[in-house]
Amino acid sequence: MKTVTKQEAVQGFDMIADLAHAGETVMVTHGGKPWIKLVPALKSKPGKSAAAFKARLNRISPKPIPGAAKVLQRLRR
Repeated sequence: MKTVTKQEAVQGFDMIADLAHAGETVMVTHGGKPWIKLVPALKSKPGKSAAAFKARLNRISPKPIPGAAKVLQRLRR
């Protein structure tokens, strides 16, 4: 994890944003104390979300849920 001051983050935001986008967590300090943490956004894997959604539905309710089939079709697109 990279640590930068608030001033460094303001002056070098493009660099800090690029680090976070590349997978690096960046801690921004203010007055020598942790202030905010920038973390990479989650990247979903295509095709996995529909299967995970269906598995969750089956755990919650083994009976078909009205409208669930349409939601699953949209997720697969």
